[in-house]
Amino acid sequence: MEKTKQWLVLLLCLSALLAGCSSEKDKWQKQLDVQVLSTEVAIDRLKQRIDTNHISNTALLKQYANIVKRDRPEVAQLADALAENAKTDGPIISGLEARLADAKSDVPRAISSGIEPVQNVYNELSAIETAANPDTYGMILTDPINVLADMSDGKLARVAAMSRDASARINDADDFGPGSQLVGNPQYGSWQTNSSGGSFWHWYGQYAFFSTLFRSPIGYGGWSRHRDYSYYNDYGRSAYTSPAQRRSQNSVERRTRDRFARSGKSFNSPYSKTKHTTSQVARSQSRLQSQRKPSSFSRPASKSTTSSYRSSSYQSSRSSFGGK
Repeated sequence: MEKTKQWLVLLLCLSALLAGCSSEKDKWQKQLDVQVLSTEVAIDRLKQRIDTNHISNTALLKQYANIVKRDRPEVAQLADALAENAKTDGPIISGLEARLADAKSDVPRAISSGIEPVQNVYNELSAIETAANPDTYGMILTDPINVLADMSDGKLARVAAMSRDASARINDADDFGPGSQLVGNPQYGSWQTNSSGGSFWHWYGQYAFFSTLFRSPIGYGGWSRHRDYSYYNDYGRSAYTSPAQRRSQNSVERRTRDRFARSGKSFNSPYSKTKHTTSQVARSQSRLQSQRKPSSFSRPASKSTTSSYRSSSYQSSRSSFGGK
């Protein structure tokens, strides 16, 4: 609690300094400093809530993992890997901290390069802060929780999502097998290109056992057309995707679109339509959107800068960086 108070005092002091900035670059520096501190506070607060067991889905993820391990010893290592997401030193929190470190290191270059790079860094910091919201973090855990539920042969219920059969029917989704909620999430794997130019999902080492549970490798084209609901792909992607990961996703989509066009086939982005899930999740996302703090910047970017920004890999719906 004392540490949080200290951070807040620093934030207030930096905010007060903004009015006295002598140049545009000075103002950019102070604005980014404020956002860096705000993001650091958000991550620290999230870790405190995890450590004090104030996020129910962390306990549920561990519980589900233990049940699946008991009933299916052959997938024990996979269950343990998924349960790591519920820890303060697990892959989700570590990923946010790594992104924060990268964004902080980008600040000097951005300041010297102009408003668009500054806007990009600010948007990335804002996205990390959103991802560190306890409610958002609790929801991103529903994907591994629901994977374990599907692996339990019906013993465990899905969380904040429809049943497997109902979701597949309503969303016109194919059954890609256990773990399919995690496909497309760069924390668990990446899209690789095969010899024919198509893209398929490759699991990272600790999740590689999923590949033995699928009938065949998951191709990007088929997954794009018939993927089912997942929190990451339908709601969490903007917050839990780094700029480099977003560029990679865009590249795979562009290559696939071109490949389909050469064959005379139509292609729709896998993210062009939000998949159906429970009304509770939809209401929760609406609430989180309304809670996002408005931008404190005084001047929107110019028309040309705004156009370029909208195609930026740092795009964020909540911020607009100002100048003088």
